[in-house]
Amino acid sequence: MKNQSRGLIVILPNNTKLNMTVGLKDRGQDVFNQLSELLGISDLHLFGLSVVRDNQPLFLDREQKLSLYLPKSWRKNTSKEEVVLSLKVQYFVENVQLILNSEARLLYYAELKGRVLRSECFEQEGLYFQLAAYALQADLGDYEKRNSAYFSPLGFFPFWIIQKRGNDYILEHTPTLHRELKGMSSSEAALLFMQEAYTLSDVPLTIYRLFKEKKQGCVLVGLTSRGLQISEMLNGKQFLYDLPWSDIHSITFQGRKFDIRADGMREKKMVFYSFSVLHAINLLQHIRSSHRLHLNTKPLVMQLKEKNDRGTYREMYITDGADLDMEDSDDELPPMKFLLDQKRTTDTTECRNVKDSDVSKGLCGLEMSVDEPEEMFVDDPEDILRLVELVEGVSVDGPLLLPISQWKGETRN
Repeated sequence: MKNQSRGLIVILPNNTKLNMTVGLKDRGQDVFNQLSELLGISDLHLFGLSVVRDNQPLFLDREQKLSLYLPKSWRKNTSKEEVVLSLKVQYFVENVQLILNSEARLLYYAELKGRVLRSECFEQEGLYFQLAAYALQADLGDYEKRNSAYFSPLGFFPFWIIQKRGNDYILEHTPTLHRELKGMSSSEAALLFMQEAYTLSDVPLTIYRLFKEKKQGCVLVGLTSRGLQISEMLNGKQFLYDLPWSDIHSITFQGRKFDIRADGMREKKMVFYSFSVLHAINLLQHIRSSHRLHLNTKPLVMQLKEKNDRGTYREMYITDGADLDMEDSDDELPPMKFLLDQKRTTDTTECRNVKDSDVSKGLCGLEMSVDEPEEMFVDDPEDILRLVELVEGVSVDGPLLLPISQWKGETRN
């Protein structure tokens, strides 16, 4: 069968729109390859393509067909609306000095800047003014005295600060902070912006919406590089649980049911429900990949911390390795592509080699049970076939179990 083409739009973190033509048989990686070529950026390994389905965000699996995530009308070429994907940061690294090449870093900076504009850490109001100064230096360079306002507060401050302080206050005080950064390079200002933006609790995380009961009682699960943040309303009070990986004992899925066993909660176990089985699988994959990346980059983060603590700071980047021609040194870091590809290769090998008797031992790290077909919330029977493809090669005999301490046989940390 011919790989028929379809059009779609990809929105970049800097709000640039790209028109792309892809094939119905194309997989997520095929779309990324084309996107990398269009952008001239070979290192997009920290990014994912996000699509909204059932009013919930999903990150495309690079190994699965693109059509698995898009509407039936798009596949049949009957859609009258544009199909839009968003390129977003999928994996947050714990130290932004580890970020890829310079072009990818600009995209990463653009996304964090947009997240800061939506941030609501009211108790850290002063930090937003310093972040605005860094962003002005990164975007415009050195401050130059002008007779009129040289920036729009809407482009550098959350709306709640503008409402609280007013444009005149912001335009009067921000230039003073900007002026103090004279001589700082654009790349250094962007790096400082990203480092400081990480201290805002609602910036370096991806939010997933789950339910306490089946489609009732909303719970927000935030995925960060260091673990999970869970926010829920109970009897009119908000409870926020910050769960580092070391506190999480296991994460289990069965159908749409999703439970977490961890220290630091009111109860040792919390039970949630995802919107659909597809969303449950997607969230599982994102959690597991983030945990693996945390483990793989932890030595590098420690290496950077030690160098910075010794006062011998030197910028250290993870690049795609394509343009490097240098002797080995202590300052060279493994390519991020290597770290992520190593994870994917290991996962694939484990899952392909796993036997039925091995599943209960957690060797593959994935045990799936799609035993609630009446609750799958798919478009039609064709979607069920696409779900089968998604979990192809993975046992469906038991619940979906992720004992954190058993992933790849790693020790908990």
